[in-house]
Amino acid sequence: MTKIQNNLIPYNKYFIDSGKFFIDADKFTEVKIPEHFTLIDSDTGEALDDFKKSILQITYLSHKIYIGTVKRTLKQGTIDKVLIYFPAKIAGSEYFHGIRKHHIIEVLEFLKQKGYLLYENVNDIYKNIFVKDLDLKKDYCLSESDRAEIRDHQKKSRENFNGIPEYFHLFDNKKQGLGICTYTRERATIAKPFIKFYDKSYELKTRKNDEFFKSLPVELQTEVNDNFIYRFEYTLKDKTFFNKFGISNRLEEVNEVLQEKWSEIGRKLLEMNFQPKVRKPKDMSKLGIKESVLCLCFLDDIQRGLSVYQIKQKYLVCAKTKMQKSRARVLFDKIYYNTGIEHNEEIQEEYFKLEKWDKLFGFI
Repeated sequence: MTKIQNNLIPYNKYFIDSGKFFIDADKFTEVKIPEHFTLIDSDTGEALDDFKKSILQITYLSHKIYIGTVKRTLKQGTIDKVLIYFPAKIAGSEYFHGIRKHHIIEVLEFLKQKGYLLYENVNDIYKNIFVKDLDLKKDYCLSESDRAEIRDHQKKSRENFNGIPEYFHLFDNKKQGLGICTYTRERATIAKPFIKFYDKSYELKTRKNDEFFKSLPVELQTEVNDNFIYRFEYTLKDKTFFNKFGISNRLEEVNEVLQEKWSEIGRKLLEMNFQPKVRKPKDMSKLGIKESVLCLCFLDDIQRGLSVYQIKQKYLVCAKTKMQKSRARVLFDKIYYNTGIEHNEEIQEEYFKLEKWDKLFGFI
């Protein structure tokens, strides 16, 4: 049973975990970032993937912020921008609530105090911040008894992944803990989006984050220790993502996006990775009686509101061996094209167990 302590962690809600924040240099009265901390930007932002190696690092509270200048050469001239990056860890005890407006303001005022960025009005600067590589996260409060089912769900997610298998990563080891991810943050596209599920409780207590974890209030440490906190993350890489989902990449407007919209985007990105891509079967011969019944079942499931993803789950649950799974996929494709599936109580029980997690995490 989960042990929640005074709502210290806002479960089941999306928050900004990190981002690259860009401001036109001419919005400042003066920019005093050393010239060798300048990066060359591209429209996609991919030129900035290794930016931590050549950007100015400044210790701030319990973590670091990274700043630099970005130059982009266009036909009509050169655009100069200031880049600021930091994760939600700079928020300390508010870490789980993500990056909010007051954190941005505090960072800007800190950089002014240090003499790197000079300006008249901090709110004017805030209104002119745009974002790339925006990471959204949602935390789920689970218990240790759920861990075995999560492992099963992750294995089924690998079977459902519709991309090239090498782009799906399942990990369960001492270094990373338990989790899955698709593609990479650095080269994510709308067709190949980065998403990640992982054991946040474990990750916070690794050697890499041990100092940060111990800096948190004791009550918050206790909540993390007492629960299996499972995190879902996705990345909106660049402006093409924001345009695709009908939201602005201006930070002021990003902070006004409703939870329902972040959930909708999360579901769509999951669909991109896991919604079945059905291939037309080679064998289009006349259906036998069993296959005809399966088609009727398929229609019934669709009419009851099941998604194609859910229907395919039934096929994969029925299959236990590698050969059976291969045949199950072929059968699913055939029934899908002829528009089906039969099931018994044992299969239903396993299916609904998986469905519970699919619904919680937004797969369906």
